[in-house]
Amino acid sequence: MTTLDPPPPAKPLRVQEQDLKGKVALVTGATKGIGRAISLDLATRGASILGTYSSPQSAHLFDTLTHSINDLYSSSPNSSSHTPAPSGPKLVGALADISSPSSSVPAIQEGLQKHFNGKVDIVIFNAAVMGLAKMGDGGVTEDFVDAALAGNVKFPVLLIEMLVKGSMIRRDGRVVAISSEGVRARRPPGGAVYAATKAALECLMRKWADELGTHPGMEGTTFNSVSVGFTKTEAYSKIPPEIRDRLTEADAAEVAVGNRIGEVEDVADVVGLLISDKARWLSGSVVDASGGKAKIL
Repeated sequence: MTTLDPPPPAKPLRVQEQDLKGKVALVTGATKGIGRAISLDLATRGASILGTYSSPQSAHLFDTLTHSINDLYSSSPNSSSHTPAPSGPKLVGALADISSPSSSVPAIQEGLQKHFNGKVDIVIFNAAVMGLAKMGDGGVTEDFVDAALAGNVKFPVLLIEMLVKGSMIRRDGRVVAISSEGVRARRPPGGAVYAATKAALECLMRKWADELGTHPGMEGTTFNSVSVGFTKTEAYSKIPPEIRDRLTEADAAEVAVGNRIGEVEDVADVVGLLISDKARWLSGSVVDASGGKAKIL
């Protein structure tokens, strides 16, 4: 196997500039991979978080994330003066399986109303129903298609409908959807249905940018998608080593900024840019987070 470039040096978790203090973020799939990296970035910038997970077994992962953030803030005195350290954000976990929108959307609504006065500033569509099935092999069943549509299209539509109808998104909000380079770049066979649902989500984000950016009460809200390439998530580690190494080498060779594939922090940092005030003039776009593999023009 070709020697790959090393990933960027790991940065220790630290309290960052509190540019998101006072804001509330909803992050779906907050306990693992990209969702966890995004949650850590937002929380260390001061944002309170309602983070979802799909099964009771994942609740402890959110508890671990919460403890890490609480410990970080409690041990971070203000080094520039005698003023107290910044108070830590509020982190609340919610069991919400996106493949069942009829139960997950009300669970999120309840969590926002109970813990955050029914208001949210940042919405991150990170969780996804993923599955590979090659056409003609028998795996593309009605249930397979229904599950992908329910989690990746129906859930976002019903969640945004609930948030807008309930006037829950505040002015200058930020909505970001994690998409896939598979929408426009060649990938191994089996991902057609998943890619199609991500294309639909990107379309929804463009249309919501037009329809909701000036909606009364949520003026200035932006809607953008992030196209993610091959990234070292938990799913990556579960790929059989011989297949994983081959895919890694092939993908790394196509990356424009280095001979490696993505880390979850690479994606979280791109999302972090989009939810900042500096991205206030960017809406309805798809931003590449594949290291330049999938050129988006």
